Amino acid sequence: MGSDKHKRIAEQVANGVYRLEIPTPFSVGAVNVYLVEGERLTLVDAGPLTEEAWQALTDGLDELGYRVEAIEQVILTHHHVDHCGLLERVRQASGARAYAHPLAVPYVEWHEPFLAFHDRFFHELYRESGVPEEKLFLIRKFHQLMMTFSQRSRIDGLLKHEQAAPHLPEWQVLYTPGHSQSHLSLYRAADRVMIAGDHIIKHISSNAFVEPPRDQSRARPLTLVQYRTALQMCADMEIDLVLSGHGEPVTNHRELILARLQKNWERTGMLRRFLADGEKTAYELNALLFPSLYEKELPLTLSETLGHIDLLAILHQVEIRKKDGVLYYSL
Repeated sequence: MGSDKHKRIAEQVANGVYRLEIPTPFSVGAVNVYLVEGERLTLVDAGPLTEEAWQALTDGLDELGYRVEAIEQVILTHHHVDHCGLLERVRQASGARAYAHPLAVPYVEWHEPFLAFHDRFFHELYRESGVPEEKLFLIRKFHQLMMTFSQRSRIDGLLKHEQAAPHLPEWQVLYTPGHSQSHLSLYRAADRVMIAGDHIIKHISSNAFVEPPRDQSRARPLTLVQYRTALQMCADMEIDLVLSGHGEPVTNHRELILARLQKNWERTGMLRRFLADGEKTAYELNALLFPSLYEKELPLTLSETLGHIDLLAILHQVEIRKKDGVLYYSL
């Protein structure tokens, strides 16, 4: 069986809170889901839809003396498949109710009109960014990922900023968008613990993914600006322990947030240096900013690049002109 069998999956990380480390097939590595004991036994996030993840979830619960059937509710921090993929399987096994931010609903429930708009939005965005035609197939990969690592499910209740979490009165819901539009965190003032999903992670900076607006008539959300603002909100809070969606807990959240914000500004400075010798498209800036990554991880790196362009644009530090449907940036 190998020694790996004896590695514990679950551990207590705070009073009545247990972390279960669930494997994923993605480069980010394992995802942390949390079991919270309260009026209702609550699972925060659910891991991706793979047999390995399901096995780890059931084994981890078993270590804690629970079965999947005992889970009464699931709260999603956000809609990415490594966090919500097993939701339907958990619901089927347990009858648990699922809660999330309203913006998670079209992704979790696979709303066809929204997903069609999602593709149109990215086609336009990539063309505007100067992405070569042959790279547009990447847009389809989003659906493949969704169909492979999650199942269509249902959200039973919607969560709003600063409300008490359902059946967990000492936990408060905080809306922390940026990494995704649907991102929320849970905060317990009694012992200053935050379950932060992918909002605050110790070993990597959370990518502020560009997403289509919920209302198709509106401009896209400025995700990096949102992310920085939500981070600053958390820096102002008294938090002793951040339980993240990936990796180890964070005990120095202010220091970490400051470092992240600082790194942002360094990147905007780099973009301005790249523009010193003439105008460029977002795709060209992306290649300069992430030379070894941009082809392999285009949706991720282009989101990051567009986020930094947004920061420069709202501060009037960059000029923008449109030619043949493509945006060009200059100083």
